[in-house]
Amino acid sequence: MAARLHDGVKWVDVADTEYTSTGSHVPMIPILNGDGKIFVSIPNYRGYEIYDKQNLRKDTTKVIVKDKERRECPRVDQIRKLSVHHYAAMGPTWARALGRKILGNEEFCLQIDAHMKFVQDWDEKVKEEWSGTKNEFGIISAVPMGMYDLENTPATTVLRGCEVEMPDIGIPHFNDRGDGKVENLKQPLLAHSWSSGFSFAKCHLEESAPYDPFTPYVMGAENFARFARFWTRGYDVYTPTQNIVYHNYQPNPDGHGMNEWMHPRFTRFREDALKRIRTYLGAPDGLEDFNLSNLGIYGLGKRRTLKQLEEFMKIQISTKTGRPEGFNVFLQTSCLGDEWVPYDMNISPTENLYDDPDNLNPQPEYPLRTKLTFYEEEDVSAESIEVPRRDLVGHSSSSSSSSSSSDETSSRHHRSSPFPSASLLIPLWLLGLVVWFMFFGNPQVAKGQQSSSSGKKNKAGPKDK
Repeated sequence: MAARLHDGVKWVDVADTEYTSTGSHVPMIPILNGDGKIFVSIPNYRGYEIYDKQNLRKDTTKVIVKDKERRECPRVDQIRKLSVHHYAAMGPTWARALGRKILGNEEFCLQIDAHMKFVQDWDEKVKEEWSGTKNEFGIISAVPMGMYDLENTPATTVLRGCEVEMPDIGIPHFNDRGDGKVENLKQPLLAHSWSSGFSFAKCHLEESAPYDPFTPYVMGAENFARFARFWTRGYDVYTPTQNIVYHNYQPNPDGHGMNEWMHPRFTRFREDALKRIRTYLGAPDGLEDFNLSNLGIYGLGKRRTLKQLEEFMKIQISTKTGRPEGFNVFLQTSCLGDEWVPYDMNISPTENLYDDPDNLNPQPEYPLRTKLTFYEEEDVSAESIEVPRRDLVGHSSSSSSSSSSSDETSSRHHRSSPFPSASLLIPLWLLGLVVWFMFFGNPQVAKGQQSSSSGKKNKAGPKDK
């Protein structure tokens, strides 16, 4: 059957030339020199369903999972878990940022939502889709179809984002359920949208454009925000030829969900996070007098510009002009015809657009990932490390003034503390317990104090009258 695309209005045929719209330049070819292992990241807020119950992986030795359901998995040694009390939950972007704490040296990273069902041999299929992009910096992504589609829709019918909305918050928004779709694609098709519900790429994406932990309580706006960050760093999104996962869109039967963590009292923090995003996107109503260099890796990259992104997507952020669905004669937009935008491959994807920080936000750490792709390890002495204090929008400050002199740094670390040491505090605490027991824990003393107090009160009575 012929490949075709529905752009939200009508069906159009997908010509063979649409797959290779790269002009005279081509992306960097895929480099397959890793172990092929997949790190699956699944943030879950008080979830109720286990994914992949039927063990549909083709190679069960090469999938590392992050989730809570260790007790029902026969390969418990391949599961890593990071738990936070639900009272401390701050939304999906914050939760996904925590995932890098348990990211190891896996070659590929798959990001999905909770409550998903995988197709048979999904691990091999998704790697074949990625190889089909012919792009080392390619990302396979699509809005997952629902459980009903698993049995009633062909596997080669895949949702595709076409329209780019511009809501009141001033940050472009992709349709959460996919306003377009494709059928019978011969190979992955270059796209101008991205879904956090299903995203597969090399794990160096998590180094080059990691989730920003300073955007708490943000949901929906994070899709375009991260898309802009990794696109300016040279990454490209492709719609796959087939569905890999299906999503259970039914509400949690226990009533848990966004109504709990998105509480009105957190609105101020969410607004600050949205201002942070608007600032590096050049949208109105951003943070005032904010040095974009302080974002570090959480900002835009150098390989492509924000203007190129707007031209690629046919949008204008500063005027809040979105991309309509279907073909628009005036804007010359459609859900096809996206041409790959070349860049200087000598520029690293980790190079930041602004690189002169005066108060750099704390940058990401990867405790279990010992083989970073684009970073070199530096030998930093403990004396030179300062622990920053950060607020929710990413400003950081030091508890003491920084010093460029190593002698001053050393003396600051050896300076005596104004508080007593632990060896002195513990005996004082024990002595306090003994004194408290002598006066309040002894019934005889307590009774005597009560009688004495009562007698004094009776003597004073006539005077009061």
